[in-house]
Amino acid sequence: MTDQPLSLLQHWMKTVVTERGSLSEKLQSSSEQHGLSIEDVVAEKRGLSAQTRLSIYTSGYVLRLLDCMRADFPALRNFVGDSVFDAFAKAYIINRPPRSPSLYDLSADFPQFLEETKPQKSPLDAQLSSMLDLPSELARLECARAEVMRAHGTENDTVRAEPFAPFAIFNEDITLQATPCLRLLELKFPLVDFLRRSDQGERPEPPTPRISFAAIGRSNYRIHMEEVALWQLAFMKACEHPTSLYSAVQHAARESGKETASVLAELVVWLPIAMEFGFLRQVT
Repeated sequence: MTDQPLSLLQHWMKTVVTERGSLSEKLQSSSEQHGLSIEDVVAEKRGLSAQTRLSIYTSGYVLRLLDCMRADFPALRNFVGDSVFDAFAKAYIINRPPRSPSLYDLSADFPQFLEETKPQKSPLDAQLSSMLDLPSELARLECARAEVMRAHGTENDTVRAEPFAPFAIFNEDITLQATPCLRLLELKFPLVDFLRRSDQGERPEPPTPRISFAAIGRSNYRIHMEEVALWQLAFMKACEHPTSLYSAVQHAARESGKETASVLAELVVWLPIAMEFGFLRQVT
């Protein structure tokens, strides 16, 4: 071994650990890029060759990241099985190595990876073809739930003296805003109940494909996940920035094709729930 600048050693190690290919191929690539061989960096120790020691380290790196991904997608693992999940997760780690210092960001692109690598749809079996979308859609929902768990919630909001009264919606001075932790999804399957049942240890049957909308929020450190109607989705999207309640109602009516009066009537019941679940907050 020879003394080398720390930055050079770090770049060499990053190449060996994160590039695609066998260990021999990665060592060749790192030698070409950084001018160092394995003998320049890793010493033989305790009867183990430099290549054996490095192989143990690189394998452990992938396994540690794999453990993090298993924790982020329990329902997907339950649905496809451990061996299939691990195969796709390892491929994801190798093809898209982490670029963030936080492991919380590790799985962010996994739903997109599953979408891009799914088998080509067969025109001969429409039902089977549609089910190929399920893993990536389920991953999107679980990924969003993980984001909500880590996002800024409503726990530090000023507690209202009284709960939001249903008929307060007729007060024209009310301004609403979506909470920072709110995540809204349009999905190809109704997956909210599917995910709940999987969380309870069940192995639910795959749902029939249909467009559904999901809202995920957090209040008092508890995750709330609900399937919502189109008008509710549009209402919450309208509240991305501080918005008057009536403006959000008008937007929801236009987007959903419902009458404004109908949206107002349903809002009387739903808005207090949306605020309790940490989807929306009243702002001044």
